[in-house]
Amino acid sequence: MNYFTGCDAHKKYSVFTCIDERCKIQLNQRVEHEKGGFRKFLQTFPSNMPIAVESTGNWYWIIDEIERAGLNPHLVHAARAKVMMGQINKTDHGTYEDHA
Repeated sequence: MNYFTGCDAHKKYSVFTCIDERCKIQLNQRVEHEKGGFRKFLQTFPSNMPIAVESTGNWYWIIDEIERAGLNPHLVHAARAKVMMGQINKTDHGTYEDHA
């Protein structure tokens, strides 16, 4: 089965969501931006797993950490992704809380 993982990056934390081919959420986890904890979390993924990361102001270090963990980051244009998903407002309210 294929899995699709995305990272919703915020200033002090990121939310990682992983869904399967049937769009069933397999993981939805908030990860604080603490170096040791962030790295430890990334090491739980299989090697070379693709992870989509939105291109926010702090994406560069997140991409570096994903690469260091042996994963495959894909930078995504945040505004275009929202349009593709049918969301026209730039807001992340409820993203984590609705699936926790």
